[in-house]
Amino acid sequence: MPTDRELTCRDCSSSFVFTSGEQEFYSSKGLQNDPVRCPSCRAQRKMMRPEDRDETPSYGVYASWGGRTPRQLHVATCSGCQRAAEVPFVARGDRPVFCSDCYNEERKRQEAAESAETEAMAARAASAPTSNADPELEGSGRDDEAEAPPVVRDEEALADSTPAALS
Repeated sequence: MPTDRELTCRDCSSSFVFTSGEQEFYSSKGLQNDPVRCPSCRAQRKMMRPEDRDETPSYGVYASWGGRTPRQLHVATCSGCQRAAEVPFVARGDRPVFCSDCYNEERKRQEAAESAETEAMAARAASAPTSNADPELEGSGRDDEAEAPPVVRDEEALADSTPAALS
């Protein structure tokens, strides 16, 4: 069982106790290094914004740490109203680009077309004749059994097909 150890804080240079319970917790989480800050400095560091820290990772323009980097927007011409619109991608020209208002209208139009198509398919299915139904699904099943030929067992053929016992 680990014993309590006294460590020195990196930030405030004060000493703090790394208890045996904390050591067990660290090892259960797979952490191999000892803490370098005292509990009060750790709590204070957690409260800081990432950009105020010294070791803030930089991921570039497109990704942000903590969601605080603004999204890069590009100017494009809306295919619906021909006004300038800011979009989060570079327009290639092979597909239409919409501003938010025109995009919402286009999406409503597509949803209406899909629902109309679904209703039309349901109406066609309801009005289709039922004469093409599967004959096995019709009736009680007893009539079908009566029409099947009876099974005749040939005892001699069965005796010939069984393998002989090994001696």
